Amino acid sequence: MRSYLTPEGQKQADDHAIKHVGVSGALLMENAASGSAHCIAMWIDASTIRSEKPSVLVLCGSGNNGGDGFAIARHLHSMNRFQVKIYHSGSIDHMSPETSANHASSKALNIPIDYIEEHHIPTLSFDADCIIDAILGTGANAELYGMPLAILKRIHALNVYEKSLCIAIDIPTGIDAENGQVHAFAFKAHGTCTMFSEKVGMQLYPAKNYCGDVEIIMLGVPEYIARDHASVFSFEDEDLHEIIGKRNIQTHKYHYGRVLIISGSKDMSGAPALCAMSAFRSGVGLVEIMTPVLHPALPPEALLSLIPMDEDGGMNMESLMQKVIESLPKTNAIICGPGLGLRAGQHILRELLKLNLSIPVILDADAIPSEIMCLPSNWVITPHAGECSRMTGIQRTEIEQFPLRNVTQIAKEMECIVHLKSVPACTSDGTIIYLTRSGNPGMATAGSGDILSGMIGALLARRIAPLEGTAVAAMLHGEAGDFAASVFGEESMSASDIIASIPHVIDNTLMDAWEEQE
Repeated sequence: MRSYLTPEGQKQADDHAIKHVGVSGALLMENAASGSAHCIAMWIDASTIRSEKPSVLVLCGSGNNGGDGFAIARHLHSMNRFQVKIYHSGSIDHMSPETSANHASSKALNIPIDYIEEHHIPTLSFDADCIIDAILGTGANAELYGMPLAILKRIHALNVYEKSLCIAIDIPTGIDAENGQVHAFAFKAHGTCTMFSEKVGMQLYPAKNYCGDVEIIMLGVPEYIARDHASVFSFEDEDLHEIIGKRNIQTHKYHYGRVLIISGSKDMSGAPALCAMSAFRSGVGLVEIMTPVLHPALPPEALLSLIPMDEDGGMNMESLMQKVIESLPKTNAIICGPGLGLRAGQHILRELLKLNLSIPVILDADAIPSEIMCLPSNWVITPHAGECSRMTGIQRTEIEQFPLRNVTQIAKEMECIVHLKSVPACTSDGTIIYLTRSGNPGMATAGSGDILSGMIGALLARRIAPLEGTAVAAMLHGEAGDFAASVFGEESMSASDIIASIPHVIDNTLMDAWEEQE
Protein backbone atom coordinates (compact mmCIF):
# COMPACT_ATOMS: atom_id res chain seq x y z
CA MET A 1 0.00 0.00 0.00
CA ARG A 2 1.25 3.48 -0.87
CA SER A 3 0.76 6.49 1.36
CA TYR A 4 0.60 10.14 0.30
CA LEU A 5 1.42 13.11 2.50
CA THR A 6 -0.17 16.53 2.66
CA PRO A 7 2.14 19.47 3.48
CA GLU A 8 1.01 19.25 7.11
CA GLY A 9 1.56 15.48 7.14
CA GLN A 10 5.06 15.98 5.74
CA LYS A 11 5.86 18.48 8.49
CA GLN A 12 4.54 16.13 11.15
CA ALA A 13 6.55 13.21 9.76
CA ASP A 14 9.73 15.33 9.71
CA ASP A 15 9.08 16.49 13.28
CA HIS A 16 8.53 12.90 14.41
CA ALA A 17 11.81 11.80 12.81
CA ILE A 18 13.67 14.64 14.53
CA LYS A 19 12.07 14.45 17.99
CA HIS A 20 11.35 10.74 18.41
CA VAL A 21 13.87 8.96 16.17
CA GLY A 22 16.72 11.36 16.83
CA VAL A 23 17.54 12.10 13.19
CA SER A 24 18.38 15.80 13.06
CA GLY A 25 17.01 18.21 10.48
CA ALA A 26 20.53 18.57 9.08
CA LEU A 27 20.83 14.81 8.60
CA LEU A 28 17.38 14.60 6.98
CA MET A 29 18.48 17.31 4.53
CA GLU A 30 21.77 15.51 3.86
CA ASN A 31 20.00 12.20 3.19
CA ALA A 32 17.53 13.97 0.90
CA ALA A 33 20.33 15.62 -1.05
CA SER A 34 22.45 12.48 -1.35
CA GLY A 35 19.55 10.37 -2.62
CA SER A 36 18.35 13.09 -5.00
CA ALA A 37 21.82 13.74 -6.44
CA HIS A 38 22.33 10.08 -7.29
CA CYS A 39 18.86 9.89 -8.82
CA ILE A 40 19.53 13.02 -10.90
CA ALA A 41 22.87 11.62 -12.07
CA MET A 42 21.10 8.45 -13.27
CA TRP A 43 18.43 10.49 -15.06
CA ILE A 44 21.09 12.56 -16.81
CA ASP A 45 22.92 9.37 -17.85
CA ALA A 46 19.68 7.92 -19.25
CA SER A 47 18.73 11.11 -21.10
CA THR A 48 19.68 12.30 -24.56
CA ILE A 49 22.32 14.66 -23.10
CA ARG A 50 25.57 13.92 -24.90
CA SER A 51 27.92 16.46 -23.24
CA GLU A 52 31.11 14.95 -21.91
CA LYS A 53 30.61 16.97 -18.72
CA PRO A 54 26.91 17.98 -18.58
CA SER A 55 26.09 21.42 -17.22
CA VAL A 56 23.70 21.55 -14.25
CA LEU A 57 21.98 24.73 -13.04
CA VAL A 58 20.43 24.55 -9.54
CA LEU A 59 17.76 27.14 -8.69
CA CYS A 60 17.77 27.66 -4.92
CA GLY A 61 15.42 29.62 -2.70
CA SER A 62 16.17 30.47 0.93
CA GLY A 63 13.94 27.87 2.57
CA ASN A 64 14.69 24.24 3.29
CA ASN A 65 13.93 23.33 -0.34
CA GLY A 66 16.75 25.70 -1.26
CA GLY A 67 18.90 23.98 1.37
CA ASP A 68 18.27 20.69 -0.42
CA GLY A 69 19.33 22.42 -3.63
CA PHE A 70 22.62 23.69 -2.19
CA ALA A 71 23.40 20.22 -0.81
CA ILE A 72 22.48 18.54 -4.13
CA ALA A 73 24.82 20.97 -5.93
CA ARG A 74 27.60 19.94 -3.54
CA HIS A 75 27.01 16.23 -4.19
CA LEU A 76 26.90 16.65 -7.97
CA HIS A 77 30.02 18.82 -7.86
CA SER A 78 31.83 16.18 -5.81
CA MET A 79 31.10 13.54 -8.43
CA ASN A 80 33.52 15.50 -10.65
CA ARG A 81 31.60 14.83 -13.84
CA PHE A 82 29.16 17.74 -13.94
CA GLN A 83 29.59 21.49 -14.39
CA VAL A 84 27.49 22.81 -11.53
CA LYS A 85 26.24 26.37 -11.08
CA ILE A 86 23.72 27.86 -8.63
CA TYR A 87 21.21 30.70 -8.99
CA HIS A 88 20.08 31.86 -5.55
CA SER A 89 17.00 34.04 -5.07
CA GLY A 90 15.87 35.28 -1.68
CA SER A 91 17.43 36.50 1.53
CA ILE A 92 20.54 34.90 2.99
CA ASP A 93 19.57 36.34 6.38
CA HIS A 94 16.33 34.33 6.43
CA MET A 95 17.91 30.91 5.80
CA SER A 96 17.37 28.10 8.32
CA PRO A 97 20.55 26.80 10.00
CA GLU A 98 20.55 23.72 7.75
CA THR A 99 20.13 25.80 4.57
CA SER A 100 22.77 28.28 5.71
CA ALA A 101 25.27 25.47 6.37
CA ASN A 102 24.79 23.97 2.89
CA HIS A 103 25.04 27.42 1.31
CA ALA A 104 28.35 27.91 3.12
CA SER A 105 29.59 24.50 1.94
CA SER A 106 28.78 25.36 -1.66
CA LYS A 107 30.75 28.61 -1.35
CA ALA A 108 33.69 26.83 0.29
CA LEU A 109 33.85 24.39 -2.65
CA ASN A 110 33.89 27.35 -5.07
CA ILE A 111 30.71 26.24 -6.81
CA PRO A 112 29.67 29.31 -8.84
CA ILE A 113 26.73 31.08 -7.19
CA ASP A 114 24.85 33.98 -8.80
CA TYR A 115 22.77 35.94 -6.29
CA ILE A 116 19.74 37.00 -8.31
CA GLU A 117 18.05 40.35 -7.93
CA GLU A 118 14.80 41.14 -9.70
CA HIS A 119 16.48 43.45 -12.22
CA HIS A 120 18.78 40.57 -13.28
CA ILE A 121 15.95 38.30 -14.38
CA PRO A 122 15.28 39.68 -17.90
CA THR A 123 18.90 38.91 -18.86
CA LEU A 124 19.31 35.57 -17.05
CA SER A 125 20.53 32.63 -19.09
CA PHE A 126 19.16 29.15 -18.49
CA ASP A 127 21.41 27.49 -21.03
CA ALA A 128 22.19 24.27 -19.14
CA ASP A 129 21.78 20.58 -19.89
CA CYS A 130 19.88 20.06 -16.63
CA ILE A 131 17.84 22.59 -14.60
CA ILE A 132 17.04 21.70 -10.99
CA ASP A 133 14.12 23.46 -9.27
CA ALA A 134 14.73 23.91 -5.53
CA ILE A 135 13.00 27.29 -5.22
CA LEU A 136 9.95 26.46 -3.08
CA GLY A 137 8.92 23.23 -1.33
CA THR A 138 5.76 21.52 -0.15
CA GLY A 139 4.86 24.36 2.20
CA ALA A 140 4.12 26.65 -0.75
CA ASN A 141 1.04 26.55 -2.94
CA ALA A 142 0.03 27.49 -6.47
CA GLU A 143 -0.04 31.24 -5.71
CA LEU A 144 3.27 32.52 -7.09
CA TYR A 145 4.51 36.08 -6.85
CA GLY A 146 7.74 38.07 -6.57
CA MET A 147 11.07 36.52 -7.54
CA PRO A 148 9.87 32.89 -7.96
CA LEU A 149 7.17 34.02 -10.38
CA ALA A 150 9.56 36.26 -12.33
CA ILE A 151 12.13 33.43 -12.65
CA LEU A 152 9.52 30.94 -13.84
CA LYS A 153 8.16 33.43 -16.36
CA ARG A 154 11.70 33.84 -17.73
CA ILE A 155 12.12 30.04 -17.93
CA HIS A 156 8.80 29.78 -19.77
CA ALA A 157 9.74 32.56 -22.23
CA LEU A 158 13.02 30.82 -23.09
CA ASN A 159 11.33 27.44 -23.79
CA VAL A 160 13.67 25.83 -21.25
CA TYR A 161 11.41 22.79 -20.86
CA GLU A 162 11.99 21.94 -24.52
CA LYS A 163 15.77 22.29 -24.33
CA SER A 164 16.87 21.02 -20.91
CA LEU A 165 16.25 18.08 -18.59
CA CYS A 166 14.14 19.70 -15.86
CA ILE A 167 14.11 18.16 -12.37
CA ALA A 168 12.05 19.30 -9.36
CA ILE A 169 13.08 18.72 -5.76
CA ASP A 170 10.26 17.46 -3.54
CA ILE A 171 7.58 19.15 -5.66
CA PRO A 172 7.63 21.50 -8.67
CA THR A 173 7.42 25.17 -7.75
CA GLY A 174 3.95 26.53 -8.48
CA ILE A 175 1.86 23.46 -7.72
CA ASP A 176 -0.17 22.85 -4.58
CA ALA A 177 0.99 19.74 -2.71
CA GLU A 178 -2.44 19.29 -1.14
CA ASN A 179 -5.02 19.83 -3.87
CA GLY A 180 -3.07 19.56 -7.14
CA GLN A 181 -3.81 23.04 -8.42
CA VAL A 182 -1.14 24.71 -10.57
CA HIS A 183 -0.02 28.22 -11.45
CA ALA A 184 0.04 29.14 -15.13
CA PHE A 185 3.86 29.40 -14.95
CA ALA A 186 4.48 26.40 -12.66
CA PHE A 187 7.76 24.54 -13.17
CA LYS A 188 7.09 21.63 -15.54
CA ALA A 189 9.43 18.84 -14.49
CA HIS A 190 10.50 15.83 -16.49
CA GLY A 191 11.23 14.17 -13.14
CA THR A 192 10.67 14.90 -9.46
CA CYS A 193 12.71 13.69 -6.49
CA THR A 194 10.24 13.75 -3.62
CA MET A 195 11.13 13.08 0.02
CA PHE A 196 9.75 10.36 2.26
CA SER A 197 6.51 9.85 0.31
CA GLU A 198 4.68 11.18 -2.70
CA LYS A 199 2.56 14.23 -1.95
CA VAL A 200 -1.21 14.09 -2.31
CA GLY A 201 -1.32 16.93 -4.86
CA MET A 202 1.13 15.11 -7.13
CA GLN A 203 -1.51 12.43 -7.73
CA LEU A 204 -4.17 14.94 -8.73
CA TYR A 205 -4.75 16.83 -11.96
CA PRO A 206 -3.52 19.11 -13.37
CA ALA A 207 -0.45 18.89 -11.05
CA LYS A 208 0.28 15.29 -12.03
CA ASN A 209 1.11 16.54 -15.53
CA TYR A 210 3.85 18.78 -14.08
CA CYS A 211 5.75 16.16 -12.04
CA GLY A 212 7.09 13.81 -14.70
CA ASP A 213 8.66 10.60 -13.42
CA VAL A 214 8.58 10.56 -9.63
CA GLU A 215 11.29 9.00 -7.48
CA ILE A 216 10.75 8.67 -3.73
CA ILE A 217 13.90 9.52 -1.79
CA MET A 218 14.07 7.80 1.59
CA LEU A 219 15.60 9.79 4.42
CA GLY A 220 17.14 7.09 6.58
CA VAL A 221 14.08 6.69 8.80
CA PRO A 222 11.43 3.92 8.66
CA GLU A 223 8.75 4.13 6.00
CA TYR A 224 5.98 3.60 8.58
CA ILE A 225 6.56 7.14 9.88
CA ALA A 226 5.21 8.57 6.63
CA ARG A 227 2.33 6.06 6.65
CA ASP A 228 1.40 6.97 10.22
CA HIS A 229 1.07 10.65 9.27
CA ALA A 230 -0.91 10.07 6.07
CA SER A 231 -4.67 9.90 5.49
CA VAL A 232 -4.52 9.27 1.73
CA PHE A 233 -3.48 5.85 0.41
CA SER A 234 -3.68 3.57 -2.60
CA PHE A 235 -3.60 -0.19 -2.89
CA GLU A 236 -1.10 -2.09 -5.01
CA ASP A 237 -1.22 -5.56 -6.53
CA GLU A 238 0.64 -7.17 -3.64
CA ASP A 239 -2.17 -6.08 -1.27
CA LEU A 240 -4.66 -8.32 -3.08
CA HIS A 241 -3.41 -11.55 -1.54
CA GLU A 242 -3.86 -10.16 1.96
CA ILE A 243 -7.27 -8.60 1.34
CA ILE A 244 -8.92 -11.15 -0.97
CA GLY A 245 -7.00 -14.19 0.25
CA LYS A 246 -6.48 -17.56 -1.38
CA ARG A 247 -9.22 -20.13 -1.85
CA ASN A 248 -9.10 -23.20 0.34
CA ILE A 249 -9.16 -26.64 -1.22
CA GLN A 250 -12.13 -27.70 0.91
CA THR A 251 -14.58 -24.99 -0.05
CA HIS A 252 -17.96 -24.31 -1.66
CA LYS A 253 -19.77 -21.40 -3.29
CA TYR A 254 -21.34 -20.10 -0.09
CA HIS A 255 -17.87 -19.38 1.32
CA TYR A 256 -17.58 -16.65 -1.32
CA GLY A 257 -20.80 -14.84 -0.71
CA ARG A 258 -24.11 -14.27 -2.41
CA VAL A 259 -24.93 -10.92 -3.98
CA LEU A 260 -28.37 -9.67 -4.94
CA ILE A 261 -28.57 -7.34 -7.95
CA ILE A 262 -31.63 -5.10 -8.31
CA SER A 263 -31.23 -3.68 -11.77
CA GLY A 264 -32.68 -3.07 -15.18
CA SER A 265 -35.76 -1.69 -16.89
CA LYS A 266 -37.48 -1.97 -20.26
CA ASP A 267 -35.07 0.54 -21.83
CA MET A 268 -31.90 -0.56 -19.99
CA SER A 269 -32.06 -4.35 -19.84
CA GLY A 270 -28.31 -4.94 -20.31
CA ALA A 271 -27.20 -3.38 -17.02
CA PRO A 272 -27.95 -6.44 -14.83
CA ALA A 273 -26.07 -8.69 -17.25
CA LEU A 274 -22.91 -6.56 -17.07
CA CYS A 275 -23.22 -6.21 -13.31
CA ALA A 276 -23.72 -9.95 -12.75
CA MET A 277 -20.94 -11.10 -15.04
CA SER A 278 -18.42 -8.73 -13.44
CA ALA A 279 -19.45 -10.01 -10.00
CA PHE A 280 -18.82 -13.61 -11.10
CA ARG A 281 -15.45 -12.66 -12.59
CA SER A 282 -14.55 -11.00 -9.27
CA GLY A 283 -14.98 -14.24 -7.37
CA VAL A 284 -18.42 -14.12 -5.76
CA GLY A 285 -19.99 -17.51 -5.10
CA LEU A 286 -23.54 -16.83 -6.20
CA VAL A 287 -25.44 -14.03 -7.95
CA GLU A 288 -29.18 -13.41 -7.80
CA ILE A 289 -30.75 -10.94 -10.22
CA MET A 290 -34.09 -9.17 -9.85
CA THR A 291 -35.08 -7.47 -13.11
CA PRO A 292 -38.20 -6.87 -15.18
CA VAL A 293 -36.72 -7.84 -18.57
CA LEU A 294 -34.78 -10.85 -19.81
CA HIS A 295 -31.62 -9.86 -21.64
CA PRO A 296 -29.89 -12.50 -23.82
CA ALA A 297 -26.53 -11.80 -22.17
CA LEU A 298 -27.72 -12.63 -18.64
CA PRO A 299 -25.27 -15.24 -17.32
CA PRO A 300 -26.79 -18.72 -17.06
CA GLU A 301 -25.00 -19.20 -13.72
CA ALA A 302 -27.16 -16.51 -12.05
CA LEU A 303 -30.40 -17.06 -10.17
CA LEU A 304 -33.09 -14.99 -11.86
CA SER A 305 -36.25 -13.47 -10.46
CA LEU A 306 -38.29 -11.87 -13.23
CA ILE A 307 -40.28 -9.08 -11.58
CA PRO A 308 -43.56 -7.96 -13.19
CA MET A 309 -43.21 -4.70 -15.07
CA ASP A 310 -45.07 -1.55 -14.07
CA GLU A 311 -46.55 0.99 -16.46
CA ASP A 312 -43.21 2.86 -16.78
CA GLY A 313 -41.20 -0.19 -17.82
CA GLY A 314 -39.70 -0.66 -14.37
CA MET A 315 -40.40 -3.21 -11.67
CA ASN A 316 -43.64 -3.51 -9.75
CA MET A 317 -42.59 -2.31 -6.31
CA GLU A 318 -44.77 -4.61 -4.23
CA SER A 319 -43.59 -7.71 -6.11
CA LEU A 320 -39.97 -6.60 -5.96
CA MET A 321 -39.89 -5.92 -2.24
CA GLN A 322 -41.62 -9.21 -1.46
CA LYS A 323 -38.89 -11.02 -3.40
CA VAL A 324 -36.14 -8.97 -1.70
CA ILE A 325 -37.45 -9.85 1.77
CA GLU A 326 -37.60 -13.54 0.83
CA SER A 327 -34.00 -13.43 -0.39
CA LEU A 328 -32.48 -11.47 2.50
CA PRO A 329 -31.66 -14.40 4.85
CA LYS A 330 -29.34 -15.85 2.19
CA THR A 331 -27.88 -12.55 0.85
CA ASN A 332 -24.51 -11.05 1.85
CA ALA A 333 -24.62 -7.82 -0.17
CA ILE A 334 -27.05 -5.91 -2.39
CA ILE A 335 -26.34 -3.91 -5.53
CA CYS A 336 -29.09 -1.49 -6.47
CA GLY A 337 -29.32 1.08 -9.24
CA PRO A 338 -27.87 0.17 -12.64
CA GLY A 339 -30.45 0.69 -15.38
CA LEU A 340 -33.41 1.30 -13.05
CA GLY A 341 -34.41 4.80 -14.10
CA LEU A 342 -34.38 7.68 -11.64
CA ARG A 343 -37.96 7.42 -10.36
CA ALA A 344 -37.68 3.68 -9.71
CA GLY A 345 -34.18 4.02 -8.26
CA GLN A 346 -35.25 6.57 -5.67
CA HIS A 347 -38.36 4.57 -4.75
CA ILE A 348 -36.38 1.36 -4.22
CA LEU A 349 -33.81 3.26 -2.15
CA ARG A 350 -36.52 4.43 0.24
CA GLU A 351 -37.93 0.91 0.51
CA LEU A 352 -34.52 -0.61 1.25
CA LEU A 353 -33.90 1.95 4.01
CA LYS A 354 -37.11 0.79 5.72
CA LEU A 355 -35.71 -2.76 6.04
CA ASN A 356 -32.93 -1.78 8.49
CA LEU A 357 -30.49 -4.04 6.68
CA SER A 358 -27.32 -5.28 8.35
CA ILE A 359 -25.60 -6.26 5.10
CA PRO A 360 -23.75 -3.84 2.78
CA VAL A 361 -25.71 -2.13 0.03
CA ILE A 362 -24.05 -0.60 -3.05
CA LEU A 363 -26.07 2.26 -4.55
CA ASP A 364 -25.17 3.16 -8.11
CA ALA A 365 -26.61 5.34 -10.85
CA ASP A 366 -30.34 5.96 -10.36
CA ALA A 367 -30.41 4.66 -6.77
CA ILE A 368 -27.84 7.20 -5.56
CA PRO A 369 -29.73 9.56 -3.20
CA SER A 370 -30.96 12.75 -4.84
CA GLU A 371 -30.01 14.71 -1.73
CA ILE A 372 -27.64 14.41 1.21
CA MET A 373 -28.98 11.93 3.77
CA CYS A 374 -27.52 9.70 6.46
CA LEU A 375 -27.02 6.11 5.35
CA PRO A 376 -25.79 3.03 7.24
CA SER A 377 -22.01 3.04 7.61
CA ASN A 378 -21.58 -0.14 5.55
CA TRP A 379 -23.48 1.25 2.54
CA VAL A 380 -21.58 2.49 -0.51
CA ILE A 381 -22.58 5.15 -3.02
CA THR A 382 -20.73 5.49 -6.35
CA PRO A 383 -21.54 8.89 -7.90
CA HIS A 384 -19.78 10.55 -10.80
CA ALA A 385 -19.35 14.33 -10.64
CA GLY A 386 -22.76 15.04 -12.20
CA GLU A 387 -24.61 12.77 -9.77
CA CYS A 388 -22.60 14.24 -6.94
CA SER A 389 -23.61 17.74 -8.00
CA ARG A 390 -27.28 16.70 -8.19
CA MET A 391 -27.06 15.25 -4.68
CA THR A 392 -25.13 18.06 -2.98
CA GLY A 393 -25.89 21.21 -4.96
CA ILE A 394 -22.15 21.77 -5.39
CA GLN A 395 -21.12 22.84 -8.88
CA ARG A 396 -19.77 19.99 -11.01
CA THR A 397 -16.63 21.97 -11.82
CA GLU A 398 -15.95 22.43 -8.10
CA ILE A 399 -16.28 18.67 -7.50
CA GLU A 400 -13.96 17.89 -10.41
CA GLN A 401 -11.42 20.49 -9.27
CA PHE A 402 -11.29 19.40 -5.61
CA PRO A 403 -12.34 15.72 -5.53
CA LEU A 404 -10.63 14.75 -2.26
CA ARG A 405 -12.07 17.60 -0.27
CA ASN A 406 -15.56 16.90 -1.59
CA VAL A 407 -15.52 13.11 -1.24
CA THR A 408 -14.35 13.44 2.37
CA GLN A 409 -17.01 16.01 3.25
CA ILE A 410 -19.84 14.05 1.61
CA ALA A 411 -18.78 10.81 3.34
CA LYS A 412 -18.75 12.62 6.69
CA GLU A 413 -22.20 14.09 6.16
CA MET A 414 -23.76 10.86 4.85
CA GLU A 415 -21.85 8.63 7.32
CA CYS A 416 -21.26 5.99 4.63
CA ILE A 417 -18.62 5.03 2.05
CA VAL A 418 -18.44 7.31 -0.97
CA HIS A 419 -16.64 6.30 -4.16
CA LEU A 420 -16.36 9.38 -6.36
CA LYS A 421 -15.77 8.60 -10.05
CA SER A 422 -13.36 11.47 -10.52
CA VAL A 423 -9.92 11.44 -12.16
CA PRO A 424 -8.35 9.90 -10.21
CA ALA A 425 -11.27 8.10 -8.60
CA CYS A 426 -11.29 8.25 -4.81
CA THR A 427 -12.99 6.33 -2.01
CA SER A 428 -13.56 7.70 1.50
CA ASP A 429 -15.32 6.99 4.76
CA GLY A 430 -14.91 10.63 5.82
CA THR A 431 -11.52 10.06 7.44
CA ILE A 432 -9.37 7.92 5.16
CA ILE A 433 -9.14 8.29 1.38
CA TYR A 434 -8.01 5.65 -1.11
CA LEU A 435 -6.97 6.82 -4.57
CA THR A 436 -7.43 4.70 -7.69
CA ARG A 437 -4.21 4.98 -9.68
CA SER A 438 -5.32 2.75 -12.57
CA GLY A 439 -7.73 3.34 -15.44
CA ASN A 440 -7.78 5.20 -18.76
CA PRO A 441 -10.09 7.32 -20.96
CA GLY A 442 -11.22 4.26 -22.93
CA MET A 443 -13.28 3.27 -19.87
CA ALA A 444 -15.61 6.20 -20.58
CA THR A 445 -18.03 3.83 -22.28
CA ALA A 446 -21.55 2.59 -21.63
CA GLY A 447 -21.71 -0.10 -18.94
CA SER A 448 -18.36 0.61 -17.28
CA GLY A 449 -20.05 1.83 -14.09
CA ASP A 450 -22.32 -1.25 -13.99
CA ILE A 451 -19.18 -3.41 -14.02
CA LEU A 452 -17.65 -1.50 -11.12
CA SER A 453 -20.83 -2.00 -9.08
CA GLY A 454 -20.68 -5.74 -9.71
CA MET A 455 -17.06 -5.89 -8.64
CA ILE A 456 -17.70 -3.93 -5.44
CA GLY A 457 -20.71 -6.10 -4.65
CA ALA A 458 -18.68 -9.28 -5.16
CA LEU A 459 -15.94 -8.24 -2.74
CA LEU A 460 -18.36 -6.95 -0.10
CA ALA A 461 -20.41 -10.15 -0.37
CA ARG A 462 -17.15 -11.96 0.44
CA ARG A 463 -17.19 -10.06 3.75
CA ILE A 464 -14.32 -7.71 2.91
CA ALA A 465 -14.68 -4.42 4.83
CA PRO A 466 -16.70 -1.92 2.75
CA LEU A 467 -14.06 0.82 2.56
CA GLU A 468 -11.20 -1.50 1.62
CA GLY A 469 -13.41 -3.68 -0.59
CA THR A 470 -14.66 -0.69 -2.57
CA ALA A 471 -11.14 0.71 -3.02
CA VAL A 472 -9.71 -2.66 -4.13
CA ALA A 473 -12.60 -3.20 -6.55
CA ALA A 474 -11.96 0.26 -8.03
CA MET A 475 -8.26 -0.57 -8.44
CA LEU A 476 -9.05 -3.87 -10.18
CA HIS A 477 -11.68 -2.19 -12.34
CA GLY A 478 -9.10 0.35 -13.52
CA GLU A 479 -6.46 -2.32 -14.10
CA ALA A 480 -8.93 -4.38 -16.10
CA GLY A 481 -9.62 -1.29 -18.17
CA ASP A 482 -5.89 -0.82 -18.72
CA PHE A 483 -5.52 -4.45 -19.80
CA ALA A 484 -8.46 -4.10 -22.19
CA ALA A 485 -6.94 -0.92 -23.63
CA SER A 486 -3.65 -2.75 -24.25
CA VAL A 487 -5.53 -5.34 -26.34
CA PHE A 488 -8.28 -3.33 -28.05
CA GLY A 489 -7.09 0.28 -27.73
CA GLU A 490 -8.81 3.09 -25.86
CA GLU A 491 -10.96 4.06 -28.84
CA SER A 492 -12.31 0.56 -29.54
CA MET A 493 -12.70 -1.10 -26.14
CA SER A 494 -16.16 -1.86 -24.77
CA ALA A 495 -17.50 -2.64 -21.31
CA SER A 496 -17.54 -6.34 -22.16
CA ASP A 497 -13.79 -6.13 -22.87
CA ILE A 498 -13.30 -4.86 -19.32
CA ILE A 499 -15.16 -7.87 -17.91
CA ALA A 500 -13.07 -10.24 -20.02
CA SER A 501 -9.92 -8.61 -18.60
CA ILE A 502 -10.81 -9.01 -14.91
CA PRO A 503 -9.30 -12.52 -14.54
CA HIS A 504 -5.95 -11.31 -15.90
CA VAL A 505 -5.61 -8.56 -13.28
CA ILE A 506 -6.79 -10.67 -10.36
CA ASP A 507 -4.18 -13.28 -11.38
CA ASN A 508 -1.56 -11.79 -13.69
CA THR A 509 0.06 -15.19 -14.25
CA LEU A 510 -2.85 -16.38 -16.40
CA MET A 511 -1.57 -14.98 -19.66
CA ASP A 512 1.93 -16.30 -18.96
CA ALA A 513 0.52 -19.78 -18.35
CA TRP A 514 -1.51 -19.60 -21.55
CA GLU A 515 1.55 -18.50 -23.55
CA GLU A 516 3.62 -21.36 -22.11
CA GLN A 517 0.98 -23.88 -23.23
CA GLU A 518 1.15 -22.46 -26.74
